This record gives sequence, C-alpha cells and structure tokens, in this order.
Amino acid sequence: MPQTMTTQIDLAPAFQKTAEGPFVVEFFMVEGASFRCMAYRDQNGKWRNAFNHGELTGEIQFVE
Repeated sequence: MPQTMTTQIDLAPAFQKTAEGPFVVEFFMVEGASFRCMAYRDQNGKWRNAFNHGELTGEIQFVE
C-alpha cells in the first residue's frame, strides 16, 4: 500500500501566536517613494507588506 505524505504550509509565517491570539494585526493603506499597498506592523514595529510580508523601508505615510 503506498504511503501518503502530508505537508502543512504556514500561510502567514510573519505572524506569531501570542497570548492575545493570532489575529491581533491591523492593516493600513500606506505609501512610500516606490510603493502603495496594504501593510501592517510586525511585533518588532517594522512595516511589512500585507500580501508577501516583505519589509517596507523608507518614509511611510498613511493613505486616507
């Protein structure tokens, strides 16, 4: 009988479960010199792209 392997994929590796729960993230529309996207601040206070979790650098402003 063939064995099947299962793989778990973590869809949000930047999120760490905390005592408050896994969904303590607020998203904002922000822009910088070369981007405009939805973003959040990680646990270290760095801005990250909401879709690929890449760090956003430079001056960041909220879009209203």
